[in-house]
Amino acid sequence: MKKTLLKVLPPIVAILTLMIGLRVGAGEAVRAAVVFGAPLGHAGPDGKTRLAWQMLTFIDDRGVKETIPMRDLSVVARAKGHEARWKGESNADGIAEIALALEGLAFGDEIDLEVREGSDPKPLAVGRAAWREVAGSGAGSGLGASAGSLGGERRVEPGGAARPTMRSGPIGLDVVVEGDRLIAGFPTSLWIRATPPPGVAAAGLAIEVEPEPGLLADRTKATTCGAGWAEVAVTAQAHVVGIGVTAHSVARADGAEAPVGTWFGALPVAPGAFFVSMPRVVKAGEPATVVLIAPNPREVVYAELDDTRGRVVAGALKVAVEPGDPTPRARFELPPLAPGLHWLVVSGEPRGAERLAGAAVAKSIFVGTALVDDPSVDVQTACSIGPWLAQRPAPGFPRWVALDGLPGRSAANRARHTLGLVIGLISLLAAGILETILLIAASREARIALQLAELDEDDPSATKVTARPPGGGVVVAVLIAVLGLALLGVLLVAKG
Repeated sequence: MKKTLLKVLPPIVAILTLMIGLRVGAGEAVRAAVVFGAPLGHAGPDGKTRLAWQMLTFIDDRGVKETIPMRDLSVVARAKGHEARWKGESNADGIAEIALALEGLAFGDEIDLEVREGSDPKPLAVGRAAWREVAGSGAGSGLGASAGSLGGERRVEPGGAARPTMRSGPIGLDVVVEGDRLIAGFPTSLWIRATPPPGVAAAGLAIEVEPEPGLLADRTKATTCGAGWAEVAVTAQAHVVGIGVTAHSVARADGAEAPVGTWFGALPVAPGAFFVSMPRVVKAGEPATVVLIAPNPREVVYAELDDTRGRVVAGALKVAVEPGDPTPRARFELPPLAPGLHWLVVSGEPRGAERLAGAAVAKSIFVGTALVDDPSVDVQTACSIGPWLAQRPAPGFPRWVALDGLPGRSAANRARHTLGLVIGLISLLAAGILETILLIAASREARIALQLAELDEDDPSATKVTARPPGGGVVVAVLIAVLGLALLGVLLVAKG
């Protein structure tokens, strides 16, 4: 009976030890945070650079990640001997927009970040933030818009014209959608540029528009201003819309036929996008409020303001219905800004600003009272600043992983995994050796018993056959002790 138990129990103990070791090695669920970096915008009027980065909080359960909201979050940033702190919480998407103002901060400077949650003794993420040069790519029409190095100034060339299906006549026509795409259900400005032949003035040309079904225009006739531009507000009632445009001048004094130009094409629409209610021009050094109107019931909207260098400010805003107005909306408070070109990007997705696809839209705005690079543009005249902004669509604002807290938070799980696996393998090895010794001993005993059975008791040769055990009693005891210690060790690890 004892021998039978000795043969059966070691494999059972070894398998049990391995099972517990593997369960210990599987680890426990880990809460961590990831910080997504973005290029730095221009310093504000106070001389400090705003670090407007996005943070994602999540739980990792054996390799399966799930975003979760967290409260009582705090972030500390240290750079160049300065320190900045942020406190807040992440929303249902696990997103928190952190804002840290650091004096003299530039792209590539060393920044130490520490992210904590409440009374948790271990940080959700800690370490030195990484900088990345990420190439940007435009969205929408993408005509003429290009991004330079994220560490420097962004180059923005005129573009954004809609592609025509038909364009003919001596008067050349171009149609530019302000914001690069129409917002379904809300009025959006179309800027129509007429380029007449030599001898015909660009100002005073008659523009007639003929919207296709699914598109409404606030007027069907307009007149070009001095630079040949005319503004017509249209509202898309469908996701596929088109418009026809005709331009002609007054009759010429010499009796020649007045030149005419025609244009027809589809206009891009952003389905389900938020409508941005704010002026094209805002004052420098003063705060401003932007109203973001939802086309349908929403819970959150992600808004950010970028300039020609990087990300200035961002927010994950709750969408709500205000008293007296059933339309859901959110208010985005902008801090005092430095003069220059900016883009206000709005999306229902946390990272919609990277590609500006789907319902993500960007509105070009100008901060200040004068355009230094082009004095011919009058910031106070709609027919001057409007086309200039419309021709500068946002090129997309890529990001990178600046700090990942999961490796640090998972260090204990990795150690437990290694320890549990090692203990389990040792128990298997000990059980294998023990079983081999026991099987050899059993085989020898069976062979001796068979020889004795074949010999007569009176045969003198029987006295020469002995049934001594094969030895190895010390080894067997040691291996049994190893198995017992392995089981005890893995239980202690699991308990810890």
